[in-house]
Formats: sequence, structure tokens, C-alpha cells
Amino acid sequence: MTDPVLDKLAYSLDEFAAVVSLSKEYIRQQIAASKLTPSYAGAKPLILREEGERWLRSLPAERVS
Repeated sequence: MTDPVLDKLAYSLDEFAAVVSLSKEYIRQQIAASKLTPSYAGAKPLILREEGERWLRSLPAERVS
């Protein structure tokens, strides 16, 4: 059985932060730094699944101090 939250095409900032176990503030910082690019439905930012996956793959493989 698949999880409907993980099968979504797009996530709100709250949903995306929860799915990747990071704070919404950190996600907003990544957007402000142009590392994560949202799409918009009107004024509402959405993280498309493909963009979220691209961003996750771009994270460093080792801990940054």
C-alpha cells in the first residue's frame, strides 16, 4: 500500500517540510537562497514532487560544519 502524502504531485510548504523532516523556516531559507524553486497557484507556493526530489539530491552527502 502506498502513502497518499508521498504520491502527491505537489506539496504546500508545510507538507513538504513535514515529508522531508525539516522546518518550514529552513525550507523558506532554501527558497530565498534560490536552492529550491516553488511553483505558484495564485499566491500559494507549491513544491512540485520533481523539484523536491532534485533539491534533495543536491544536498551534500556529508555533514557540513
